[in-house]
Amino acid sequence: MALNINGTTGISGVDGSASAPALTGTDANTGINFGSDVIDLSTGGSSRFKVGAAGQLGIAGANYGTAGQALLSQGASAAPQWGAVSSSSPTETYALVNLGTTYDANSGYVTQDIGSGSGNNMTIDTTNNKVTPTVAGNYLVIYMCIWLWSFSGGATWYNRITKNGSEQQRSQFSAYDPGSYNNTTISIISMDGSSDYFQFEGYENKSGQTAYMGNLSRATMFLLKES
Repeated sequence: MALNINGTTGISGVDGSASAPALTGTDANTGINFGSDVIDLSTGGSSRFKVGAAGQLGIAGANYGTAGQALLSQGASAAPQWGAVSSSSPTETYALVNLGTTYDANSGYVTQDIGSGSGNNMTIDTTNNKVTPTVAGNYLVIYMCIWLWSFSGGATWYNRITKNGSEQQRSQFSAYDPGSYNNTTISIISMDGSSDYFQFEGYENKSGQTAYMGNLSRATMFLLKES
């Protein structure tokens, strides 16, 4: 039985080839070929897209790729190719800071010393007690201060996170008996990734008495979103 498409003839039972497809239009070397459970689309006398018996897709012939590969565009003027999809893990931006023993004698806020620290995309400076992110964005900052004192009579203790010397968030507590207490301050702060820096400060308001922020105090900061 003959099949006529746009003036050309394909013959039932003829598989055809890339250069002479079984079904064509007016272009004799562009059309559809058939094989054993295979359909092949050809243009310009070359196999371009093949569907195999299991539904596998072949590009430029029986090139079905390997497990895990994806079909990747090569641009507007080239055929796609099977290939591995590149991936990368995002670079973490964070700092973990160990704060040192720092005394306050009711003299207003003092910056707690930085003893050591570690992290990524952060500059941790123990000489000026500054932490400077090198990636711009919004940061979650957690400052846990351990206060210790030996006087009695009651007082209020304050801690704050500062950006470039200005208070961003403050927390406080009051206590009467001497001992050791934990005060935690949490904030989300936008940083420019170059000159903006964090510092961690404390203050106790008992006149004539000294308390100190202990070396078990910690600060952590994580980049939530780049800007």
